[in-house]
Amino acid sequence: MADRDDRTPDDDGEARRSSDRDAFDAIVERLDLDLPFPLGVEQPVEPEPEPEPVDLDDQPDPVDEQFYRHVRPGPARPLHRGRATAWAGLVGSPLLLVLATVGGSWLSRPVLLGAALTFVASAIYLIAQLPEHGPGQQDWPDDGAAL
Repeated sequence: MADRDDRTPDDDGEARRSSDRDAFDAIVERLDLDLPFPLGVEQPVEPEPEPEPVDLDDQPDPVDEQFYRHVRPGPARPLHRGRATAWAGLVGSPLLLVLATVGGSWLSRPVLLGAALTFVASAIYLIAQLPEHGPGQQDWPDDGAAL
């Protein structure tokens, strides 16, 4: 016990550090890391194989086009009076406002309100007339960019 009383706090800290280092060294000595390469020795570099020459021709391989499928467009829907009127309202309302602005004439509020309502009603009607793609269709639910 006299040894502990003679030690200063610094000696006690150094004793702990050295015992910690000894314990750590003992753990590291028991480790089996099995490293696949020796330290400090360079591995020989294998030369890269030369690429095979590529034969360039003007005609593509027939295998490249195996997934292309030409799809003929379906028949155009006939334009009946309701859709023609809706398209005229959809295009004509903004065109009326642009022409009035370019011409420098002022339109009254009822005319502006009528043009806006005509535009909105025409857009809603045309959206409602789009063909419906349901479970009965061949490509349902993915109709992609169907026009």
